Amino acid sequence: MEIDILILTVYFICIGYVVYQMALSIEAELEDQVVLVPDAASLESTVRSQMVRQGFDETAAEVLPGVEPLGKAVSLRLTVPEPRSLAPPEDRPETPQIAQIVVQVLPQGPHPLQPIQGLTVQVINQSSALQVIIDWDRSSISRMTNEIRRVIRQTPGMRLDLALPQVASVVNPNQYLSTVVTSEDCFSRSADTQVLQQAAPTIDIPKLASFKAPLRNYSIDLVVQLKPFSDRGGRPVMLLLPFRFAVEPLPAKAAIPLVNWILKR
Repeated sequence: MEIDILILTVYFICIGYVVYQMALSIEAELEDQVVLVPDAASLESTVRSQMVRQGFDETAAEVLPGVEPLGKAVSLRLTVPEPRSLAPPEDRPETPQIAQIVVQVLPQGPHPLQPIQGLTVQVINQSSALQVIIDWDRSSISRMTNEIRRVIRQTPGMRLDLALPQVASVVNPNQYLSTVVTSEDCFSRSADTQVLQQAAPTIDIPKLASFKAPLRNYSIDLVVQLKPFSDRGGRPVMLLLPFRFAVEPLPAKAAIPLVNWILKR
């Protein structure tokens, strides 16, 4: 009987040791992560004040999570009246139609402790008579100390000089734009092909995560124009959309909660 108890004790000790080593192995393979937190309150208040100054209601600008079809990330939704219809007066609707434009910048939320090579700008134009025009040359990216850099939209085989003006992106009615952008100081020209290549990340997440809280931030300011497609029945609306993000490190956690408790002892 005593021998059986001894054998069982040794057996369970061996099993526990194996499980412990497996947990440590999994823990070593887990990537450290951070959370990219958008400043929704600042974005909403800034855009609302711009809309009010141009004659719109405060409710014309809302920052919402999970706006379809852009997923769960935070997005800016602009709600403005459609321009006056070109149809005859008898065929025009009695109540003014409403246009919606949704703008989102990714990534957001949990992110590996790795550099971000480019920011993804997504725009959905849910209108029937408005164009959404993004002026990349007047948009900017800043990091930590608010030192700005011009936004560069990445296109295949970039051979143009960065000093030349960029073509604005036009999102026509009921169209969708998804494009990757970075800043002008991230590029260098290949000595062999003379093609512009990205030589540095847009946002150096490991570097930002090592700083204190006030410096763990970056932003992209997009200059956007809402323009009536026909240049009739409405006036252009100019907006500066400040998407600001804070980088918050996540506390390290063990792969198995019990191991996490043991490691803290």
